[in-house]
Amino acid sequence: MDAWLAQHFFNPAFAAAGAALVASPIMIHLINRMRFRRVRFAAMEFLLQSQQRNRRRVLIEQLLLLLLRILIVLVLVALIARLILDPNEMSIFRGAKAHHVVLLDDSGSMRDRLGETTAFEDGVDVVKKLVAEGARRPDTQKFTLLLLSNPEQPLFSQRDVNDAFIAELETKLENVRCSHRLLDLTSGFEAARKLFAEEKATVKHLHVISDYRSGDWNDQKALGTAAKALDSNGVTLNFVRTVDKRNQNVAVTRLEGDLQVAASGVPVRFTVAVKNFADQVASDVRLTVTQDGQRLPLSIQFDKIEAGKEVEREFDVSFSSPKKHRLEVALVNDALPQDNTRFLALDVSVQNKVLIIDGVPSRDEAAYLVDALAADPDLTGYAPQIETVDYLRRPLDEFQSIFILNVGDIPTTALEPLENYVAGGGGLAWFLGDAIRPAYYNDTLFKDGTGLFPIRISVAPRELSSPESLNPGADVIFGNISLFRVFQGQENPYTDVTRVYKYFPVASDWTIDDQERKDGVATIAVLRDKQPLMFVHKFGAGQVVTCLTSCGPSWNNWSLYASYVVMQLELQKYIARTDRALERRIVGEAIRESLDPAQFTETVEVTAPDAAGKRTTRLKAAPEVADRRTEGTDAAENQPPEAVQLVASYRDTDSPGVYVVKLLDHDQVPTEKWIAYNVPIEESELELATDSQIRRQIGDDVTVQIQQPGSFQWIAGKDAGQEVREWLLVLIVIFLVAEQMLAFKLSYHPKPAGASA
Repeated sequence: MDAWLAQHFFNPAFAAAGAALVASPIMIHLINRMRFRRVRFAAMEFLLQSQQRNRRRVLIEQLLLLLLRILIVLVLVALIARLILDPNEMSIFRGAKAHHVVLLDDSGSMRDRLGETTAFEDGVDVVKKLVAEGARRPDTQKFTLLLLSNPEQPLFSQRDVNDAFIAELETKLENVRCSHRLLDLTSGFEAARKLFAEEKATVKHLHVISDYRSGDWNDQKALGTAAKALDSNGVTLNFVRTVDKRNQNVAVTRLEGDLQVAASGVPVRFTVAVKNFADQVASDVRLTVTQDGQRLPLSIQFDKIEAGKEVEREFDVSFSSPKKHRLEVALVNDALPQDNTRFLALDVSVQNKVLIIDGVPSRDEAAYLVDALAADPDLTGYAPQIETVDYLRRPLDEFQSIFILNVGDIPTTALEPLENYVAGGGGLAWFLGDAIRPAYYNDTLFKDGTGLFPIRISVAPRELSSPESLNPGADVIFGNISLFRVFQGQENPYTDVTRVYKYFPVASDWTIDDQERKDGVATIAVLRDKQPLMFVHKFGAGQVVTCLTSCGPSWNNWSLYASYVVMQLELQKYIARTDRALERRIVGEAIRESLDPAQFTETVEVTAPDAAGKRTTRLKAAPEVADRRTEGTDAAENQPPEAVQLVASYRDTDSPGVYVVKLLDHDQVPTEKWIAYNVPIEESELELATDSQIRRQIGDDVTVQIQQPGSFQWIAGKDAGQEVREWLLVLIVIFLVAEQMLAFKLSYHPKPAGASA
C-alpha cells in the first residue's frame, strides 16, 4: 500500500492521514442519528406514523448527503496530497534520502546525429537536469555516474548533490566523449547492482540513459536476469530514451584484399562491401579511396542499394614502394558518420618468393608453373625458384608458398622442416605424377590423417574413361570457391576444353563423401566420373591444396590454355601464408606487446590516430615472469621458471584508424607493427526497440518506467497531474453545491410569521 501511495501522490503522508478524515462525516451522521429518551404524546404518535410511511425516502436522502460529504473530504485530500494518475509523470525527487545511479550509454550508436546534437549529447543534458533538480533539495540526494564503456570505474561515486557539485559535474562532462565501441548493457546493470548491494539509502534509483536499439534487446536473457536482480533489491528502474526515430544509415562494412601477395608496382585486388541499414532504398552511393593520406583518382559508385542489403565491389590499387601502407575507403557522411570509413594496413614486399620442388627436372613441368606465375615478374610480383627435394632442408620462412611436383618421396631430414613451415602458416600445393611412390604417400605423408597429405591414394594411376557421348562436357567440375572463380559462369569456354588423361584415384576403401568422413578435408574438384581430383585442408596454420593429376601436360592439357595461368595465380593467392598480414582489430581491443629483453629495450611507442592528426604515447614495458613450476611436488624447486618477458599495454584504442607500435632493439634500430582498427558493424543498425520489446525482455514481473525523448516531467514533476487537479477542483465545486442544496432541502425551515396557512 505504501508503495502505491508513493507512486501516485507527491505527498503520500498527507494522503494516508487525510484518508482518516473520511470518518468525520460518518461520525457526525451517526451522532445525529443517536436515539434520545422517548416521551409519548398524541402529536408525536401522529408524527411517528408519518415518518414510518416516508422512512425509506428519508434514509436514501440522508445516505446521499453522507456520500457527498465523504466525496468532498476525499477530493480535498487528493488535492492536498497532489494525486498523480500516471506514475511515469511522478518526480523522482520527493525529499526522501535517495541514491541516484545514472548509467550513461556511450556505445557507438549513441553518436547518431539528431539535428544539431547527437544522442550522447542529449543524454549528457539529461544527466545535468537530474543533478540540477537534486540540488534544489540539498543534502537529500546522492549521485553516481557510470559510463557503459567502463562501468566498474564510476565517473562520480555517491557524491552529495549541491551547487558545488553541479559546477564540478559540468566541467568534467565537457571532456567526456562518446566511444565507437560495441557495448553490453548487462555489464552496466551488474556494476549498478554491486553498488546498490552496499547502499543503505532509503530510496534507490537506476536511470539508464540510452538510445535503446533493437539489437541490444533481442534474446538478451542475461539483461533480464540483471534487471530482476535490481528490482528484487528495491531499486527503481527508470529507462530514459534519447532517440525518438530511426535515422537512415549506410555503412562500409568490409574492406579486404589479397594482402598476402601484395608487391610493389603490382595491382592489388581489393573488395569493399557497403550495407544499407535503413528501411528505404539508398541511391547514388559513392566511395572515395585514400592511400597514405592521399586521395586516389578512383571513384566507386552504387546506383542504388536496397533496404537491408549489402553489396560489394572490387577495385585495384598499386603501391609504388615496398613498405607498409594505409588504405582508407569512405562514403559521404550521413546520420552516423563513424561507420562510413574502413581502414586497412598492408605490408608491400618487393617480390613474393615461391619455392617449386620438381621431382623430375628433366620433364620441365616446373617451367609451365614458372611461366604462369612470373612470365613477367613486374606484372605478377612473384619470384619462383625451382629446386630439388634436398633444398627443403634449408630455412623456408622466406617463401610465401611451396609447390611440390611429382616428388617420389621426401627424406626425413627434409620433411620435418616442411611440416614446421606449413604448420607455422606457410602454403603448400601437391601435384602428382608417375614418379611418386604411393606407399610412401599413404604411410609417411598421410600418417593416419595427421600428415601433410590429406588422403590415401590407390597403388597405381588410372586413365580417365572415354566419354559415352559425343558431347560429354567438361572433364573437371570445379567447386564454388574463390580459387576457381575464373571457371565460374555459363560463358566460360575453358572448362569444356580442359582434358584430364590420367590421375591417381583415391584408395578403394576411402570414403568419398566429405560429410560422412568429417575429417576436415574438403573436395573442391571432381572428374566427369565423380572421382575426386582436388582437395584442400588445414595443417596447423597453413593451407594445403592437393591435386591428383600432374602440374604439366604429361597427364592433362590444362597447361596449354590461358585458364591455367589464371588458376595458378589464384592458387598462389589461396595458399600464400597469411601469418605476416598486418593485424585488423575492432576499436576498444587493447594492444599488449610482449618483448624479449634480449632483443628489445623497454621503450615502446604507440602512435594513434586522432582528430587533430596523430598522438604518440611512450610506454615503459615492465617485466613479467610466467612461473609454471608445479606446486606441491618434490621436484618443484628443480623446475626452472619461464623466461622473463617485458610487457607493455596500451588501452586507448577507441578511435578507428591505423595504430603504429614502434619497438627499439639495443642498437636503437626501430621495428614497427601496424594495426588497423575499425568500428563494429553491429552499432550501424539503428532500428529502435519498442517499449513492449523492452518490457518483454526484462520480464513482466519487473516494474520499470520508460521515459520518452524530450520529456522531463519525471524529473521535476512541475506539471505532473495538472490535468487531474483541474478536474478535482471542478468536482469539489460541484460536490459542495450539491451538498448545500441537498442539506437545505432535508433540513426544517419554519414559515415566516404572518404567512398564510
